[in-house]
Amino acid sequence: MSKLLYYLYKKKYNNKFKTMKKIINNTLIVLCFACSIGFSQNRNTQFKTELFVYSADVFDTRNLYDPATPEKYDGTPYYVNDFLLGDVYLENEMILSNGALRYNAVADEIEYKKSLNDDDESAKALVKSKEIYAKIMNDTFVFIPSQGYYLVIFDGNNLSLLKKVTKKYFPPKKAQNNYERSTLARFEDRFIYTIYSKNGKTLELPRSKNKKLKAFGDNKKIVESYTKEQNLDLNNEKDIKKLIQYLDKIQGF
Repeated sequence: MSKLLYYLYKKKYNNKFKTMKKIINNTLIVLCFACSIGFSQNRNTQFKTELFVYSADVFDTRNLYDPATPEKYDGTPYYVNDFLLGDVYLENEMILSNGALRYNAVADEIEYKKSLNDDDESAKALVKSKEIYAKIMNDTFVFIPSQGYYLVIFDGNNLSLLKKVTKKYFPPKKAQNNYERSTLARFEDRFIYTIYSKNGKTLELPRSKNKKLKAFGDNKKIVESYTKEQNLDLNNEKDIKKLIQYLDKIQGF
């Protein structure tokens, strides 16, 4: 083979090789893209089919509360006692619409029924995942791993205000003599407010007003000034929300 023929053959072969390589690379890109879409779709499908994989009431709330005799209790284990219509989202994509939902604060579970008319015994619990959240009427519940469900009070550009809803159970007490009074079993509401910043910082607000102010550290003066100016009560949820809305607008807070 002459050098010229060899050069032409080599050039032709290299062009074919480059073309084949380009085709292979493009094919691999398409396949990878298709696989990623397929994986995403399969993952979403898996979540949709496994949204409710176990029965509700893991902590057996009915050992504490009998829904057939609500008159025997002061309060209930639920944030709102009745099931209400709501939606479930997976990473902002609605995957369940108009389901019957309610939050069980004792078990820290979101219970689900297909319809409001279904028996409560048929309820199952929503899978706990940070990628799944639920909207029940005007309330949005998000799940934070190792911490449980939180109710979103405000979600701003820089700050979010979340509320942890819990219930403290007190068993019934029977009077031991004429001077004592019998009391019903009681579920006492307890709330903890937490501020989340987009840079990953968290601040859990103490119960007392003075401790709340101190919790803001170097920003205490800003908070104290605005609180006095607006006559805010930091033990009142609406006023806490108003404060966080204000702080959310402050650059670098």
